[in-house]
Amino acid sequence: MQTFDKQWNHVHSTRSWGRYPAEELVRFMARNYYSKNRAQVQVLDLGCGTGANTWFLCREGFRTVAFDGAFIATAKAAEMCGELSATASFLQADAGLLPFKDNVFDVVADIGALSANSSSGVAQILKEINRVLKPGGRIFSSVLFTQTTSGFKMGEKIDSHSYRNIESGPVAGLGTIHFFTRPEIKRVWRNAGFVEPVIDVITRTDYGGKLRVSFYTVTASKPGS
Repeated sequence: MQTFDKQWNHVHSTRSWGRYPAEELVRFMARNYYSKNRAQVQVLDLGCGTGANTWFLCREGFRTVAFDGAFIATAKAAEMCGELSATASFLQADAGLLPFKDNVFDVVADIGALSANSSSGVAQILKEINRVLKPGGRIFSSVLFTQTTSGFKMGEKIDSHSYRNIESGPVAGLGTIHFFTRPEIKRVWRNAGFVEPVIDVITRTDYGGKLRVSFYTVTASKPGS
């Protein structure tokens, strides 16, 4: 089953954003991989968008593969990373049908890609991530919207956690958006084959306190050494 929401073709064609890497990813990579031989750490940037996180990973010396379902996003990402001496390998792909062999990556970085899916899409993508990770490899996910984020239960209901065509709030115009809960994260990550996930939450307001943005960050490992 394909999971890419074609609405993102329009988003990446009409919006200028994503110039700076996610602080949460910077912290995760620094604490876990800066002391290692970075040239030997293979990272997959899942749904790379316009390339801010890819740029960071390349700049810090990690072996990076980046993909997005939107060709225009990968083109922008490649252009951004072109200023670096070491750039990523870029391709267009669907996160639910990853074009990689088993046990390839040490890290999969997901910054908001899982959130752009229905419940079934999230489950399928996580199983694919588990497949392509090496034993002991890690997934780091951020921008997993909570159900207190402005926009929850607005728009067209896809399933109990997913809505489409939300008209207002921080996730308006982004196609399908999934709103997570802690119990769901624990259940779905375990079902995909991961060890007990570590879950944190970040909450802030936007537009002078009118909107609420709240999301989980999750770290989990594939069993093995």
